[in-house]
Amino acid sequence: MEIVTRQDIKAVKVLVNEFIITNEVDSVENIPIEFLKYLRKANIKIEDSVLLNEIWDLIEKKLIKSDKR
Repeated sequence: MEIVTRQDIKAVKVLVNEFIITNEVDSVENIPIEFLKYLRKANIKIEDSVLLNEIWDLIEKKLIKSDKR
């Protein structure tokens, strides 16, 4: 199992982009559950809950931004 930390900026960016590309999230409320499912499938663990919340916020912002185009 791979553990991603705040210092792994590159890994975090890759996770976010892969998640957005490979998953269709139908609502903002489903982002946390779908992202956790994605992490489980990829055998990745994020132990820092603050980092996890920041990643969810980043995903939400990217999805909202892409919808406005």
